[in-house]
Order: sequence, then structure tokens, then C-alpha cells
Amino acid sequence: MQNLANKLGTVLVLAIIAAAIYVAAKVVPFYVDNMDVEEAVSATFNLAGRNNNDGILRGEIRSRTNRMGSHVETDSWGVDHVVPGLGLTDEQILIERSHITDNVRIEVTYQREVEFPLFNYVHVLELRVVKEGIPPP
Repeated sequence: MQNLANKLGTVLVLAIIAAAIYVAAKVVPFYVDNMDVEEAVSATFNLAGRNNNDGILRGEIRSRTNRMGSHVETDSWGVDHVVPGLGLTDEQILIERSHITDNVRIEVTYQREVEFPLFNYVHVLELRVVKEGIPPP
């Protein structure tokens, strides 16, 4: 009887490890993309000291993130299509400048859906990247 309990315990541990590997394989790519977003925000932050046009800075972030990941867009017929890039909007890219100091704050907030077809479940990741301070001239 104890041998059966040991075997069941081993199977349970292996199932938990397999589930953890499955979840990690689905989630880790989104965090790797987020590191690329952090790099895009940092590069744009460094431009903010020389460029006061926030529209150009938002365009720089969109340009750097349009090759990573994918998002769903609905066409004029109401059909959803998966297209490359994060599809960031102006509302997701917040740029604040201090009127007193040269302080700049850039914040990018976006969501990514992680599909787990094995569990028939979709999880929404809320991701946020913030860079704040005085950019180099």
C-alpha cells in the first residue's frame, strides 16, 4: 500500500512540474517582450531631453514595439485579425513633463492575453513600464 502511495505522490509531483513548465513556456515570452518595451522606453526617454515633441516620442515607442508580439485588430467588416506589434495607442503611452524642472516621466501600460488551450483558459497580463527622471541633454 505504501508503494502505491509513493507512486501516486511521484506522479502528482511530476504533473505539477509539467504544469509549471507549461505555464512558464506560455508566460515567459510576454515578459521577454516587456524587456524590449523597457528598452524602447529607455531609448525614448534619452531622446526626451533633446526633443520636446511628445507626439514624436510616442511614435518612437510605437516604432520600436511594432515588431514584437502581436495583437488583435477588428477590420471594417467586424472581423478580428491577429497582426504583428503591440498596437500601442496614445492613451497607453503617457508622457509627463515638469514645468519647473527638466523632469520627464514616460509610462507605457498595456495588456497581453495569455492563452492556455490545455486548460481552456485565457489570462490577461497587465504590464507597465515607467522611466522617470531628468533625461540627458
